[in-house]
Amino acid sequence: MECEFYDMPLFRGCNRTLVDPILEKSPSRIANYRKGEFIAMQNSVCRSLLLLCEGSVRVQMTNEEGREFTLDTLAAPDVLASAFLFATENTFPVSVIANTECRLWIVSRESLLALIESDTAVLRNFLSILSDHSRFLTSRVQQFALQTLSSRLIGYLEKNPAVQNLQETAFILGVTRPSLSRTIAQLVRQGVLRKSEEGYVLA
Repeated sequence: MECEFYDMPLFRGCNRTLVDPILEKSPSRIANYRKGEFIAMQNSVCRSLLLLCEGSVRVQMTNEEGREFTLDTLAAPDVLASAFLFATENTFPVSVIANTECRLWIVSRESLLALIESDTAVLRNFLSILSDHSRFLTSRVQQFALQTLSSRLIGYLEKNPAVQNLQETAFILGVTRPSLSRTIAQLVRQGVLRKSEEGYVLA
C-alpha cells in the first residue's frame, strides 16, 4: 500500500503481527481528491473511517440560511470521522473539503472493529483520538458561544502570524467580512492590532 499507514496516529505502537493479517483481508481503498473537492458532505451517512495520508482538509459547517464557517483545518497524518462512525445517527454534521491535493485511506467500520479487538494499542489510540476531537470541539463551541469577536480574533492571531485575507479570516471565524473589518478597525484604534507588511498583527 502506498500510504504509510503505520505513521497514522491510529496505529502508533501497534503490534504488526496482529494488525497485518487483518489489514490484508479487510476491505479498504485509497482515494485521491483534488483541491476544493468534497471528501464528505454534511448530513451524509458515515460508513467508514477516513485516514488522511497526504494533504490537508478543512472541516466546514453550513446552517439553514447558507452561512458557512470553518471549524478546523487538519493536515496529514490524521484521522477523520472518528466521532461519527459509531454514533446512533452516524451522519456527518460537517463537510470535509480538500484544501490541497489529498490522499485518503478509507477503512470500513467492520475492519476498524476487528483491529480494535485484535490489539489494545489500536483501541487506546482510537479512544485517545476520540477524546482529543471531543476536547477540541468543546473548545470551539465555547469560543463561538462565549467569546466576543474581538477575543476570537486575538485568539486567532495568537496561533497565526497575521490576518492577510479578510474574507478568508472572516470565513474561518464564522462572521461576515464587514463585521471583521469593523472589529479590526476598533482594535487598531485601541492599540491592540497594527498594520504591517504581512497584514494585521498583534501590536
